[in-house]
Amino acid sequence: MRLRFALAAALPAFAGLLVMALVADRLARRALEDELGARLTAVAQAAAASLPADRVEWLRPGDEATRTFAHVRSRLESLANATGTRLYLLRPDRSALADSGGALPIGAAVPGLERDRFEIGEAAKGRALPSQVLFAGTDGRLYKSGYAPLSDSSGKVVAVVGADGTAPSFAALSRFRRLLGLVALGGAVLGAGVAGAAAVSVTRPLRSLAAAARRIGGGDLRTPLEPGAGPREVATLRTTLEDMRGALAARDDERATLLAGIAHEVRNPLGAIELFAGMLAEDVRGRPEAAHVQRIQAEVARLGRITETFLDYARPRHVEVEEVDAAALVAEAADLAQPLAQQRGVRLEMLGDGRLCADREALGRAVLNLVRNAVEASPAGAAVEVEAHGRGDGGVVEVRDCGPGLDGDARERAFQPFFTTKENGTGLGLALARKVALAHGGAIVLLPRDGGGTLARITLPPPRGATPPTA
Repeated sequence: MRLRFALAAALPAFAGLLVMALVADRLARRALEDELGARLTAVAQAAAASLPADRVEWLRPGDEATRTFAHVRSRLESLANATGTRLYLLRPDRSALADSGGALPIGAAVPGLERDRFEIGEAAKGRALPSQVLFAGTDGRLYKSGYAPLSDSSGKVVAVVGADGTAPSFAALSRFRRLLGLVALGGAVLGAGVAGAAAVSVTRPLRSLAAAARRIGGGDLRTPLEPGAGPREVATLRTTLEDMRGALAARDDERATLLAGIAHEVRNPLGAIELFAGMLAEDVRGRPEAAHVQRIQAEVARLGRITETFLDYARPRHVEVEEVDAAALVAEAADLAQPLAQQRGVRLEMLGDGRLCADREALGRAVLNLVRNAVEASPAGAAVEVEAHGRGDGGVVEVRDCGPGLDGDARERAFQPFFTTKENGTGLGLALARKVALAHGGAIVLLPRDGGGTLARITLPPPRGATPPTA
């Protein structure tokens, strides 16, 4: 966003300043060209006025040694030195008669004058005017020409006087052009800097709000938003987001209280039912009715487990982090899940190394829920793999099964409370695991396995103050 802000300010500023520079350059150059053209035309007219037209008319090739040619060339050289120009005398067909430098013999063709054939033609008709085209001299500077007719006493144009010259202002114009370019570039950089600073004042609080929104979306409703400076609109957004967080936290507390209340009210009569069912089992031992009592006891036990799950989910999740041996963690989960695994004919393969920084009890319950889900999803004879590894840059726990896996929709909704794909499931096992992972500042994901099955992975952050190892 900062880059877009900077470009949005720099590009229009650069374009505007560049257009202004081009316009200023064009106007200044046009003014210099007009002034130079007028000066050169005046020099050409002065030279024409000083030359003997009647004698110039009779100059022919081979007359370079005559006094007339020497007089004409001397006049041209004297005036050229006085005005800082180069003067030359032409016939109307653009063949040379004389020049101030003495380099052109009479009758020589001057190819460079093809560019000004219109102006020379107009001068041959009796009109003095400058050329319209600048040309580069051998010294790299820009030159312009002015032309004036040389007429005899009868008014007949016998020759054309040309004056080539440059203006020192052209060098100043080049410096001015470079200055304008630097001004345009500097203005663009300044605009980009100002826009970048403005963008920082907007994007910094927005990044903070985005991080808070992700934290809220991840389930952290207890951490309030940090106060911060910023534009009024950003402050309004922060206030709105904080109000939303407070409302969600209040609703979450209300739901937790409701669930805990329901579970508590259900657990008391369940305890009584379990007590009387046990007494009834003693009374009907050895009789056919004993089978019905056993089913009652099994269902009461299942309801008890569901009630405990509800209470566990509703209980506020405040973790107490300590060092946990990864091998002991998976071994404990295996011991608790072993009866279910034996019942379903599923093997448990456990592997753990290193130490995890976590709440032992909370993480153990989360891993146990994942293992039970994996056992229930696996067919008889399959293996459920459980691995836990503690590292300096955090920790990871993985549970892999060989079941049918989850489709895309089920994988996205799997962590929603009360969502389940099992006939007798509560839909809280994965929700509890996610709650534990988030309470540790970590994450949990479900990934498909090649060949079928699901991989459940809990990642834990490194302990505070730890430096991740370098590769």
